[in-house]
Amino acid sequence: MAQDTTERLLSVARRAFAEEGFAATSLDALAAEAGMTRGALHHHFGNKAGLFEAVLRRVDAEISALLDAEWVAEPDPWRGFRRWYDRYLDEALHPSRRRILFQDATAVLGMKAVDILLDGGIAEVIADLTRLVALGRVRPVDPEATAHLLNGAIANLAFWAAEGAPAEQRVDRAKRTLALVLDGLTADGTSHP
Repeated sequence: MAQDTTERLLSVARRAFAEEGFAATSLDALAAEAGMTRGALHHHFGNKAGLFEAVLRRVDAEISALLDAEWVAEPDPWRGFRRWYDRYLDEALHPSRRRILFQDATAVLGMKAVDILLDGGIAEVIADLTRLVALGRVRPVDPEATAHLLNGAIANLAFWAAEGAPAEQRVDRAKRTLALVLDGLTADGTSHP
């Protein structure tokens, strides 16, 4: 029953945070829509910021799961790696996630939000880079340092793209720039889409 309550609150809160934003979302309205008391909300998440953090973690995990499934389906490990980073921008900047990840996250949680977004999946990226180096697909780089560099770059590109007007075509520009950086990692320095 507690799991159902948590899931219901997260679902309702996610929709509200995405559509209305953190500041405009009412805890009373969330509790009523979820069919529970405000006390139940506080019991499960502490406060509004705690609920927002849970939603942020859920959204981040959702993106990773979606992209990981695509990566596993790709027979070429380098193409899967590149595709993960390219698709991250599309998925993170989707209207159902954009406000949560790039408008409200740092305002609500400060640097904790950045840590959540940067640390998610870092161990897997290190393992994948180690594997790609061993396969000769990537230059002999330091997998840990490179993983942190790439995660920081993709997060900053996403924040930058989220701030731009559609006419600026920041997502496309970010993808082109990211492709150049990734091409620089290949063993022969050429594009391998």
